[in-house]
Amino acid sequence: LMKFKISREGALKQLDAFINSELANYSFKRNFDLGPKDKSNVSCLSPYISHRLITEYEVAKTVLAKFPYQKVEKYIQEIFWRVYWKGWLELRPDVWRDYIMDLNRLRQEYKDDKNYLSAIEGKTQIECFNTWVGELKSHNYLHNHTRMWFASIWIFTLQIPWQLGAELFMQQLYDGDAASN
Repeated sequence: LMKFKISREGALKQLDAFINSELANYSFKRNFDLGPKDKSNVSCLSPYISHRLITEYEVAKTVLAKFPYQKVEKYIQEIFWRVYWKGWLELRPDVWRDYIMDLNRLRQEYKDDKNYLSAIEGKTQIECFNTWVGELKSHNYLHNHTRMWFASIWIFTLQIPWQLGAELFMQQLYDGDAASN
């Protein structure tokens, strides 16, 4: 179970625990969502990084002090994708402005939409999606791959605008991040 302790000390303990127990297996296990009670295959550091209690560079440096790059390459890549997307969004401020304008309009347009309301309440006809909504609201975290599956169902199956899904993630996720979510 992910436990987010809002302190730098908590972040460093989480990093150390992950490095010493699961990092060596990360590249093989990272794509599996083991459910809300088992996040051992991922670091769960994103809330600390999003709130800048530790940085991506600090995590990479700490990891590389214990392992050669070849052994942790996939983990290091995933850390720096966060940096890439932050930079991408910073260089395109219109993307954020357009999102906010669209979101304001869509909130009004969808405020009584039954499909949208069912989705945010976790009462769709899709059992896994409903489970993920419950996990999102009760644990404020979803595995990265689950976020992608969630978004795919949200957009393509439920046909709800992505902006409303992004807002739900930003409202609920401990590690909500405009560039990463």
